[in-house]
Amino acid sequence: MILEDAQATDLPSIAALNVAAYREFAQHLAPEAWAMMKSNLSKTDKVAERATFIVARINGVLAASVAYCPAGRSVDPIPTEWASVLLLAVSPEFRGQSLGEQLTRECIRRALADGAETIGLFTSELMVPAQRIYEKLGFVKESEIPPRHGKRYFRYRLDLKK
Repeated sequence: MILEDAQATDLPSIAALNVAAYREFAQHLAPEAWAMMKSNLSKTDKVAERATFIVARINGVLAASVAYCPAGRSVDPIPTEWASVLLLAVSPEFRGQSLGEQLTRECIRRALADGAETIGLFTSELMVPAQRIYEKLGFVKESEIPPRHGKRYFRYRLDLKK
């Protein structure tokens, strides 16, 4: 497995990976909510304006990705001064290999290297496996944020300066 920064040419593949990884949640959403989520998941070019996509490749195949946003570039619901983890996605065929955890650890490593005091993320009530990863790595559920797509969402934080 190789972790590396994505190239601009990877963005369409990352968008497709995001949709494939999150498709399991479609059954829990109203059709219009899934359509909106799918649209948001596909806007990798917009996210890349403020964040760096990191990809995991296995035998040259895109298996997972995440976007790392340094402190000073985060946007609501993450405070601007925090670094942030965005759009963690693992291809269904590559699940169970700790790729999500490894990508999240890489975001934490980068935040520490950048001197960030806090790194945050947000996730929905549906994303229980992701919540387990975040909590295992020391993230704490800080608050409930306004619902999205008709579901409850939570902001998590990890304080890096203790």
